[in-house]
Amino acid sequence: MSAQLTTALDIRTLPYERSLEKLPVELTATVGFVESSTTVFVQDDTAGTHLHFKSGRNDLRVGDHIRVKGTTTAGLYFPGVDVAELQILGHESPPTAAPAAYDDLATGRFHYQRVVVEGLGRTLTPLDENRSLLRLAMGSRVIEVRVDSPPESAPDVVDARLRITALAAGGINDRRQLVFPYLRVTDWGDVTITKASASPESLPITSVATLLRFGAADEPHHRARIRGSVLAVFADGRVFLRDSTPPPPPREIPKDEPPRPPLSPSIAIHLTTPVSLTPGDFAEITGFPVMAGFSASLADARVLLTEPAESPAASIVSLRQFQDGSHDADLVQLTAPAVLNDFFRTRDGYELRLTSGGTSIRAFLLQNTAPSLQLGSLCQLTGICLVESATTDKGFRSEPDRASLLLRSAADIQVLSTAPFWNARRLVFAIALLGGLVLLTLFWITLQRRQITRLESKIAHQATLDERQRIAREFHDTLEQELTGLSLRLDAATTRPLEEKARTLLETSRSLVSRIQSEARNLVSDLRETGHATTLTEALQLLANRAPEDIAITLDLHPIGPIPPHVTHHLRMIAQEAITNALKHAHPTQIQLHLSTTPSLLTLRVTDNGHGFDPTAQTHGQPGHFGCIGIRERARKVGAEVKWESEPGKGTTVCVEFPIGK
Repeated sequence: MSAQLTTALDIRTLPYERSLEKLPVELTATVGFVESSTTVFVQDDTAGTHLHFKSGRNDLRVGDHIRVKGTTTAGLYFPGVDVAELQILGHESPPTAAPAAYDDLATGRFHYQRVVVEGLGRTLTPLDENRSLLRLAMGSRVIEVRVDSPPESAPDVVDARLRITALAAGGINDRRQLVFPYLRVTDWGDVTITKASASPESLPITSVATLLRFGAADEPHHRARIRGSVLAVFADGRVFLRDSTPPPPPREIPKDEPPRPPLSPSIAIHLTTPVSLTPGDFAEITGFPVMAGFSASLADARVLLTEPAESPAASIVSLRQFQDGSHDADLVQLTAPAVLNDFFRTRDGYELRLTSGGTSIRAFLLQNTAPSLQLGSLCQLTGICLVESATTDKGFRSEPDRASLLLRSAADIQVLSTAPFWNARRLVFAIALLGGLVLLTLFWITLQRRQITRLESKIAHQATLDERQRIAREFHDTLEQELTGLSLRLDAATTRPLEEKARTLLETSRSLVSRIQSEARNLVSDLRETGHATTLTEALQLLANRAPEDIAITLDLHPIGPIPPHVTHHLRMIAQEAITNALKHAHPTQIQLHLSTTPSLLTLRVTDNGHGFDPTAQTHGQPGHFGCIGIRERARKVGAEVKWESEPGKGTTVCVEFPIGK
């Protein structure tokens, strides 16, 4: 069984997985903040943690000294306690608050503990019913202070130096990470003013050029009061103002240094609450100086007074002046016209991409409707110059890196000339269309060539068929007729009285003529390709049936699929020639015909038990003997391979392998 956890530090440093095991807790601590009837934050001498009650407790106050028993719970950020038993031991002072800087809060070092912070009050607004949101500047960072009291009961905290005792808290994501810190305060009694603020109207008028200079004010900077002409007003609360006070004398420039452009007399202002202002109004505004981009601006500002006045004229600037930072936040008009290359929708409106003299320019138009502009138009641009970023050059001097234009409305774009008909987009479209036509033409030509090839093949095939038909007719009308006549004469001769030897010779001759007639008919049938040609299996069976009676021919024929008629013819003729060669030269007593197939190969073997021979010496043919040559030529015509396997005295095997895929 796990030992009880007895300190807040033990609980808050417990690993997440261990906190899920509901480890026993017995803790004595002091209440530091009451969130609700079900959640309370407590501290002991080691750290702080959070307590949770299944049934609400409305009797707890800040400073109550309590003893609780319960089990661990994971919590959102670090473990806490699910309370089973609670005993109030007494009431004492609240837990000691630890001094904290912004980084202490952002890292969660004092999370759910009482802290004391100091800073400058920036804004005070209602958060929700009976609660206030105070924004406190702690050095260069601003943190939210959420006060459980309405702003009406608050002292004058804006621009005042404050010391605040609060609970360190923050927003937690689902990965148990601290997204941003904030402070929780029970009431305004925990907020102490260490230095009261001056009334805005009593502040001296300050030149924009002197803001954020060395020694201008302590840190963080108090409010400054400026006056000038309103250049532009935007719906997001941004106001741009051209300073009416004379700028300070320029700094002394070393002789070896090029002259610097004068500082911009204009400034960007972010109002806390939008006010009805019109470009040209003369206004007095107070706000907190902050560095924004390249120049100082005013944040959390408010308008003191306004007077109608004439609209200010835009400063006429060159591209170099536009980009050198001397007119940051000023209303400018570019002397050089720019060509509109593209524009597209953004989150806040539309972004325009233009080019002038080889220099790229970005302009922003904050409206929901697309501008009525043609790409390629030549435009005159007027707008607020914004230096977007700065780089540090050698010599510790910061130089502008990039500038853009913030357009007040579409009227700031003056179209000098519309785009020519053949702009880049149309030219690309025309080229694409022409390319498509070329591809279609090439595709049509390819189809025509294929059709011509098919037609040529068809014509060649038809010519081949015609020639085969002609040869078949010639065989039928000449050789076959002559053989028929010879057969009739031999039949007639056998009816006459003859000696036995002559009769045997006539019968043999008659059988030979009949075989020649059969082969001639097969050849004619193959030439005509009537579709009724004898299959290879049937042809091999016929060959076996025609063999002499003293020769035993055995068949080993396996079923095969359909093959082209001309292949059947050549394989049958190869088998016949192999049998004839064996009968003429090997004098066998037994011949075997083997036929089989695999998925890719047809095998035909003719094996005899004759005398045999040396294949390397005789398969290339002898003078006056063409059997092997004919076999090899027929095999080559159908794409088959033929080989002879033989040894003297051990018979011969003729093996033909035909790739079925061919």
